[in-house]
Amino acid sequence: MPARLGVVSVVQAVIKSLRARIFSGELAPGTPLGEVDVAAYYEVARPTAKAALENLVVSGLLTRNAHQSARVRVLTAADTRDIYQTRAIIEAEAVRLLAATHQVPEAALEANAQITALSNASPVEIVEPDVRFHTALVQALDSPRTSAIYAQLSDEIRLCMTHVQDATLLSTRDIAAEHARLLELIRAGAQQEAAAVLAEHLQTASAKLAAHLDTLD
Repeated sequence: MPARLGVVSVVQAVIKSLRARIFSGELAPGTPLGEVDVAAYYEVARPTAKAALENLVVSGLLTRNAHQSARVRVLTAADTRDIYQTRAIIEAEAVRLLAATHQVPEAALEANAQITALSNASPVEIVEPDVRFHTALVQALDSPRTSAIYAQLSDEIRLCMTHVQDATLLSTRDIAAEHARLLELIRAGAQQEAAAVLAEHLQTASAKLAAHLDTLD
């Protein structure tokens, strides 16, 4: 039965659906996504399917070699370390700047409250609020350019976190507690300590995910 799309741009609707299917694990790493198959699945024109796939290649969710179908990206340990190192550079500076003015983003508080409430839920369910927590730290700087740079990483970050949570490598309670500690330090104006807590938080996730991916090679 064909998938049903909402009333938005057809290309954007296909992109949104494919992203959701990738993050849910329905489309596993390495799954091929040909233009013809995508066009048939969504009952759209082939150029529409091509545009959607190209968008996901640019965002890093898909890979494509010349004359081959796109495939859901298979993350390596090296990919993970690089993605997390890049986000740590951006987020650490954001945390320092927020702590300098004792600014605790309301959106971060709300996202962590949701994570806390999901402590007994499936680990995959906290991926979105966790992404929103970290994104809130960057967006609170009110810098369109910084937010735009961070947004380029967002799909890869979600893909990384989906791999981590699906493998149950991180405790939801520990994540919420570390987030709460980070926000306390920002409120207290402890710039260096807040940045150190953030760095350790991301390093733990990166190391566990990298180790997990190494076992799959």
